[in-house]
Amino acid sequence: MTTALPADLVRDLETAGYFPQTAVQSLERSLRGARPLAHLVRPETTFDGPEVRRHLTVMVLTASHLLITHLDDDPADALNPSQVVSTTERIRLRRITVTGLSQVFDTDGQEAPGREAEVTLGVSWDGSRRVDLERAVCEDPNCQVDHGYTGTIAPSDLALRVSSLADGAGAVEAALAFHATLVDAVDALDA
Repeated sequence: MTTALPADLVRDLETAGYFPQTAVQSLERSLRGARPLAHLVRPETTFDGPEVRRHLTVMVLTASHLLITHLDDDPADALNPSQVVSTTERIRLRRITVTGLSQVFDTDGQEAPGREAEVTLGVSWDGSRRVDLERAVCEDPNCQVDHGYTGTIAPSDLALRVSSLADGAGAVEAALAFHATLVDAVDALDA
C-alpha cells in the first residue's frame, strides 16, 4: 500500500537534489496509506577529509505517526562503488516523550533581538541513548592512579539544526512551522 506524496513535498525533495526519486519511493512505502499533514526536508553536506558526503533528513507528520527518513552516501567499496542508503523510522505520536526547540537570535548589537538566526529541533521517543564518557580524574596533579571513567547517558533520538546563514530564512521558518505542527499533534493526544 503506497500513498502519493503531496506536490509541495515532492518539490522540496527535488529542490534538495539528493536522490529525490529514492526519497519519494521510501516515503511512499513508509506512509502505508496515511496522509501527510506536514513535512520538513533538510539536506546536509559534510566533509570527511578529502571525501564529500551527502545526507538528507525528511520528517513527515501524519495523524498517528512521525516518519523520519534518512538518506546517506554509503562509503564506496570495490564491489559497490556508489550506493545510497535510505532508512525510515515510523514513530507513533503517542511514543514521543519530549519535543524541544533551541533558538539562536541575532541581535546585531541591539537590545531587542530580531528573528531566529538558527534553530535546533529535538524529538525524543526513547528509541536510543547517547553515552558521553570521559576519563575520571582526581584533584592531585601528581596522581598516577587510573580512576576509570565518568559520563552521562541521555536520550538521543533526533536533533535537527537549521541555520538561516546556511539554509536561508525560509528554511528556519519552515522548521519552526513544522515544530509547531508536531507539538500541536502530540499535545492533542493528551487532551
